[in-house]
Amino acid sequence: MNNISIAFLWHFHQPFYCRPEDNILPLPWVRFHAIKDYLDMLYQVKKFPEIRVTFNFTPSLLLQLLNYQNEMCQDRQFLLFRKRAEDLTLEEKIEILKDFFLANWEKMIEPYPRYFSLLLKRGKKLVMEELPQVAQTFTNEEFRDLQVWSNLVWIDPIFRDEIKELYNRGKNFREQDKDLIVNLQKKIIGQIIEEYKRTAASGQIEITTSPFAHPILPLLINANLAKVSNPNLTLSFEFCHPDDARAQIIKGIEVFEKVFGFSPNGLWPSEGAVCQELLNILLETKINWIATDEEILARSINLSFKRNEEGIPSHAHLLYKPWCYGNLRIFFRDHILSDQIAFVYNRLKPQKAVIDFINRIKQVAHTLSPYENFIIPVILDGENAWEYFDNDGVEFIEGLYKALIKEKIPTTTFTNFLQQNKSDNSLTSIFPGSWIGANFNIWIGHSEDQKAWQVIKKLREKLSEKMITDTEIWERFYILEGSDWFWWFGDEFFSVATEVFDQLFRENAIWLYKKIGEEPPHELFTPICSKTEAYGTQPIDKISPKIDGKITYFYEWYNAGFMDVQRVGGTMQRFAGLFSGVYYGFDDHNLYIRFDISNQNINNYEFEIDFEKPVGMKITLGQDMEKVNYKIDEIAEVAISLSLLNLGNNESVEFVIRARQKGVEVDRTPLLKMVLAQKEIILRNWTV
Repeated sequence: MNNISIAFLWHFHQPFYCRPEDNILPLPWVRFHAIKDYLDMLYQVKKFPEIRVTFNFTPSLLLQLLNYQNEMCQDRQFLLFRKRAEDLTLEEKIEILKDFFLANWEKMIEPYPRYFSLLLKRGKKLVMEELPQVAQTFTNEEFRDLQVWSNLVWIDPIFRDEIKELYNRGKNFREQDKDLIVNLQKKIIGQIIEEYKRTAASGQIEITTSPFAHPILPLLINANLAKVSNPNLTLSFEFCHPDDARAQIIKGIEVFEKVFGFSPNGLWPSEGAVCQELLNILLETKINWIATDEEILARSINLSFKRNEEGIPSHAHLLYKPWCYGNLRIFFRDHILSDQIAFVYNRLKPQKAVIDFINRIKQVAHTLSPYENFIIPVILDGENAWEYFDNDGVEFIEGLYKALIKEKIPTTTFTNFLQQNKSDNSLTSIFPGSWIGANFNIWIGHSEDQKAWQVIKKLREKLSEKMITDTEIWERFYILEGSDWFWWFGDEFFSVATEVFDQLFRENAIWLYKKIGEEPPHELFTPICSKTEAYGTQPIDKISPKIDGKITYFYEWYNAGFMDVQRVGGTMQRFAGLFSGVYYGFDDHNLYIRFDISNQNINNYEFEIDFEKPVGMKITLGQDMEKVNYKIDEIAEVAISLSLLNLGNNESVEFVIRARQKGVEVDRTPLLKMVLAQKEIILRNWTV
């Protein structure tokens, strides 16, 4: 079967998890995948000198790997892991119980009896309200074992010999055992980049890259391109900035060159997303080839690659060839073969999965001309798939490479294939789409996606209006254009980390506004994602509380509306919450507002109520207090005369509460919305 070559591209990507001016990452995935996947995937290749593979590193991943390697960053889970179990606070114990089981339960927790027993003790169903009580039932020894196991399971099996005694013991870990894990982690992370450099120099692998912050490039070029692949899509905004796409590509190449010391020949556009205008931009760069999905080719040349019962695509001779667009070469991945590895083979025994893959290759090869050379691109995520395999996929990957050698099915890198073969097929245009459905729906099709795009649009307009040239500011803005934010917005995907992504997106945008001397819009203090969004409950009846700064009696604010600010986030620095909760209601004469503060002296701050409805109304407590009654003691209670608000026919108010210290704003609530209408209360209560 020397007429075909398999071109594996293992795509390594982690988004920027950074907060502005903070070296503590809120999520541990760069570190976890570094000790589980990146070096292990390379070592699997190096075991077989005949195998050729391409690895794609996104710049966002490379920069964070360097930061870990140089000890310039750390993640929150690592800090919780390192803390002595005896010194953990109740809040930290709750955080550990919430976040230290974030692994594939079937493959990464259940096989380890002690870890699994701790999960069962916490409960498989995560109920946040119950965690304080559950935490009280865990001993220090159990918390320490949980700290250790949450790291042990992420260390790839091929590196475990150095600390195999910990796996064998299984429980009753000591604080000094953590040092063994830390040292091994440092060793693995410290070797990744240099090992890839050496192996690339040997010619066995090719290393490629992606745009800087992993954006969907066609949507930066012109968001309306999304309507080509989905004519039913309605967009509520215009976004057309090809210069951003160009900058993301150039910056990505610069990062790659800085890390590896040479220029990449190939580029994997984020999510395989391409369009005609992107190809023209790429012609201006050093990039020789890119890759995307077979469905893009099908739509570009108006042909179908439909499979028969044996899995052989029609027009295979067109699919398994690189195509030319000027001097740029384009490869189109075999969608089925790639997805078999990513989503199907984890359910099969490794040997059976390997046989299936090899048989599919043989069937395809028999349909192709023996007088031409063909390439079958197999491109997929090189990180997440293995969590669903037994033993991190080691047996499958090794078995696959061995079988390819035994069956004399050659493997190649994309650049090597181009050096040895001509590219005769030419494209005059390319269909705009991604490797998911040949469209952009995931990143722009939902109202939440479009809310986030509106944030980017308005912020970019401010940057242009103020003629900002600061590199740090623009790089932070490019991070906001990354695809991963939009992946979690909308209803296609959801995880326990969705809230963190939502917060990070808004926090980076807030920082940029502050950095350029602009007031952040109120909407940035309210979650974008509806699954974490909480505008608060509305009042259920009129209230007339006593304004004394104390909870006079239990039911005083019972009928008020309420927002749990700690659940939705409010602070500009950590979304951790100076404010804990806000109550709001009304009677025939006044609007009433109460706000509570978390573990702080409320009298250390100055407060301002800033209304969006009615527009322009601001009330600073302690100043201009005509018709305003307030008291700050244990809590803050405010009564504002409805006549002062001058609402007219408008029956709703919208406001935020700002906290300042010595004139500097330190926190702000999300935007609160309330309907001031008795008839609305009656209607709602009758229809509930």
